Amino acid sequence: MAKVSRRNFIASVTSGVLGLSLAKEVKADSKDNQTSPELSPISIQKYNPLGKTGLKVSDISYGAISFFEPNVLRYAYDLGVNYFDTAEGYLRTKSESFIGKALKDVRDKIYITTKHFYPSDQQIKGDGFNRGEVIKRVEASLKRLQTDYVDIAMLHNLGDLSLLKNEELQAAYSQLKKEGKIRYTGFSTHNAKVTLKQALDHDFAQVILFIYNHMEGKDIEPLIQQVRQKGIGTVAMKVFAGGRQGNLKSFISQEVSYPQAALRWVLSNSHIDCCIPTMSSYSHVEEYVAASKKPLNRADLELIAEYQRQASQHYCRVSCQECLSSCPHGVAINDVLRYGMYFEDYRLEKDAMGYYAGLERDKKPLDCSHCTGYCEKACPYGLKVKDRLLHAHEILNV
Repeated sequence: MAKVSRRNFIASVTSGVLGLSLAKEVKADSKDNQTSPELSPISIQKYNPLGKTGLKVSDISYGAISFFEPNVLRYAYDLGVNYFDTAEGYLRTKSESFIGKALKDVRDKIYITTKHFYPSDQQIKGDGFNRGEVIKRVEASLKRLQTDYVDIAMLHNLGDLSLLKNEELQAAYSQLKKEGKIRYTGFSTHNAKVTLKQALDHDFAQVILFIYNHMEGKDIEPLIQQVRQKGIGTVAMKVFAGGRQGNLKSFISQEVSYPQAALRWVLSNSHIDCCIPTMSSYSHVEEYVAASKKPLNRADLELIAEYQRQASQHYCRVSCQECLSSCPHGVAINDVLRYGMYFEDYRLEKDAMGYYAGLERDKKPLDCSHCTGYCEKACPYGLKVKDRLLHAHEILNV
């Protein structure tokens, strides 16, 4: 595929108080970091080792949960992005297909992660697996990606690591590794407090994808450091803390880019190898890549503090989970509110509705209107959880 110039396209729509532990880490970058001076003025300026995998990945990498045409991927590559994160379920498998179409001719110059999700009952019980079916799903992803191998294959959205007890699953991934169809393995998680700690005693995860931003994840920084010291690659997601800047009037005309400030905050933690903001448009690519290697500054901190002030009562910290045990009906509160966030803040309406449709009926907020709101009493951030659940059900229900 020929090199993509942004001038050849109409740009898609624009993208829509800090912990002291990281404030101390706002510092100059290591002399050992690679730079890309030969690329355009906007380009990736830093590549970091991904744990002990031997891969060197762009500090700003590509989250491919949503985009509208393969050329956006190619434009990111042209600006130096070399790590692309997708999943079997993103865009109902089309994300993998788009990556294959856009990047097959530069496959040896990029790294690809894809993920496969297994239902909660399998995660909890660790049974119901067939080695052949697991292998078949991974091979189907390879076909869509138009490649013979994937650099990292992840188990998607693990709440804990009980799934790794399954011998059929372990045997499937071991076979795929021996056949050269998978180079490294790992998992993604919305419950890093549990899974990162468990990963210290497991050898399956060579790379972990987890939530980390200026409003969520500061409490797991010691665990992030420990898994990184073990040699596990660390990849941050949901770096924009809900990405509500498009819904906050005072942020629309800010001279300082909130997404860039949020990215710089995440990468100021030296134990984070890279982050994967969703790049849905050419303007996303340019805005996010421009933050590569840039140090966190006072203007960033001030803007982040203002964002926290305005978003605090609206942003559900997905990894918190303090409210779950309080619900007498067993509603998957954090999942429901996360899908609502995808719908309203990420503008992923169809995908959010699809995720919600796949949620077990007894996990949905069907009885919340008659409840006194145990979840709200349990929420440490004072969110109007009951109202948020009812609203999410209204907009997500097909």
